[in-house]
Amino acid sequence: MGNVRSARDIDAALRKKGFLPKSDGKHIRYYLVSPDGTKMGIDTQMSHGASGTTIGSPLLSQMARQLRLTKAQFLSLIDCSMDEAAYRAILGEQDETV
Repeated sequence: MGNVRSARDIDAALRKKGFLPKSDGKHIRYYLVSPDGTKMGIDTQMSHGASGTTIGSPLLSQMARQLRLTKAQFLSLIDCSMDEAAYRAILGEQDETV
């Protein structure tokens, strides 16, 4: 699929991986919550206007950094070859509260 992904695919994948969306009118911010339901300080965002568009390489890289992943890991998360448990394991290796 190269270095672009559909904004809809990113939205669906993040929700499936345990991220909670919150809209501020201009953007949708995706927060990861810990098992006890508290925000973990790991989040990313997409513009409301991105729906139906593709997200290019620079923005994918930025989203990956925000989620504490390499770009390749982020693409794996979005393409669903990485599940929520594997993502949380990566965060655990980085000493994040998972």
